[in-house]
Amino acid sequence: MKPKKKAVYLLWLLPLFFVLLLIGSATAYAAMMMSDEKANLFQIGNLQTKVKEIFTEPATIKPNESVIKKVTVENTGTVNQFVRVMLHPEIRLESGESTRLLPSKIGEEVLLDLNFTNWKFGEDGYYYYLNVLKPGESNAAENLFTEIKLKNDLGLEYHKAAFSLLIKVEAINCSQYAYRDAWWQGDTPSSGVLQAIDKQLAEKAE
Repeated sequence: MKPKKKAVYLLWLLPLFFVLLLIGSATAYAAMMMSDEKANLFQIGNLQTKVKEIFTEPATIKPNESVIKKVTVENTGTVNQFVRVMLHPEIRLESGESTRLLPSKIGEEVLLDLNFTNWKFGEDGYYYYLNVLKPGESNAAENLFTEIKLKNDLGLEYHKAAFSLLIKVEAINCSQYAYRDAWWQGDTPSSGVLQAIDKQLAEKAE
């Protein structure tokens, strides 16, 4: 009879053992959640960028005639930044309710005096600023370009077309390899111009 009583006692202890396990698991999970909440309370630096330009829009742009257009990127935040810029020119011909887009490639129909000393053009279509932009500072002395003009021998269809240039600016903090995560999905370029850009930015990362 005694062995049977021991077996009964063990059966009663098993549910209690599982309850204790569940309480222990719940306690550990709650501790992990509290840790995550505390991590979210840390204040991070303010990352803000402002684009300024010196540009008087003319009524018309004649082919091969330069127009002054200086675009400056200013760091209005509180942390050091790396900056990249994408330029999207557009020449459109409107006739009634229809719009026709004409070829407007930089270096062909659209000519810029690009600064390749302080900037590099990557295979991803962005121009990368190779220096650190500090809080309260701008790259006014190192503009990507300062003037713009249209190619001289454009066809007659361009004479009544409208020209615009979209400037897209992106900034990221200078912490070690943050630009790789934000701009290249965490990859490290192994060839081409992006590899050279990565090398120069890595040397200036914090």
